[in-house]
Amino acid sequence: MIVVFGSNVLDIFFHQADLPPKDTALFLESHDEAPGGKGANQAVAAARAGAEVRFFGALGDGGHGRQMYKNLAKCGVDVSGIEMLEDVPSGLATIFVDEKDGTHKIVVSQGANLKARQETVPDKVLCKDTILLVQGELPIAETEALIKRAKERGARIVMNFAPATQALSAEALQNLDVIILNEHEADLIGKAFGLQTNDKTAFTSELQKKFNVTTIVTLGGIGSIVGSPEGTFMVSPLKIKPIDTVGAGDAYTGYFCAALDKGKKLEEAVRWASVAGSVACTKVGAQTGLPHLDEVEKFVNDVTVNCIEASNKAA
Repeated sequence: MIVVFGSNVLDIFFHQADLPPKDTALFLESHDEAPGGKGANQAVAAARAGAEVRFFGALGDGGHGRQMYKNLAKCGVDVSGIEMLEDVPSGLATIFVDEKDGTHKIVVSQGANLKARQETVPDKVLCKDTILLVQGELPIAETEALIKRAKERGARIVMNFAPATQALSAEALQNLDVIILNEHEADLIGKAFGLQTNDKTAFTSELQKKFNVTTIVTLGGIGSIVGSPEGTFMVSPLKIKPIDTVGAGDAYTGYFCAALDKGKKLEEAVRWASVAGSVACTKVGAQTGLPHLDEVEKFVNDVTVNCIEASNKAA
């Protein structure tokens, strides 16, 4: 089972690369709305990959909150652990998508996510058969307290440290089994802990050795690098034309955790993750763009995993 302690955000998409100039207005024909938030996105991705998923977090009790609550339930996620809070707005994100290259700019109002409490996650769901999945959107003190409790109870812990806007402690890093970062997040972690990040392969290996945490750095269209106790590996992406990169990292993380939960080894798990992240880029939306299992399974063998540096242990 995968336990997600994470955020819920309603995404509002404008297919416009930039904001209009100051003191002017820009009128578009329409916009798109879709449920999002890194925690919710990753929970849905893992559920689509066939995993049993329980979600813990907080929503406002208004219309947006009820909409996102029902959406998670429809996606096969157990929502019984979500707190519905009175007089608090749910999280909201405004996303400007550049249709030329699929890149995006986002403004997020956290709302109820800042009220999420780690004590809502009962001890009984944190065990050796559980993967705890966390991100960087909720208050870091709550997330780190849950990481520590999960470690003490023998759960495996995966963190997608996104967004990397809060300081992550050395203790939390040491308690993790896996950390997943994009290039920007890797730079911030490197700066915080005195590690060089110009060479992402070397950084991935150094972070793994320093904190004994399997480290994955995603590199967009280049693929991803994995630093593990067995060595450092390069994982290829699928060859695709990106339409919208929103949610690609969430697809990657959710499918990675689901693969581990199914008992797949690290090399196979990152294959699943790479395919899921790539396919997500060919669709619009954070959750609406998340691939289904059949879309991922047929491309898993198209992804290569090549050893860059074998560990001394493996040698």
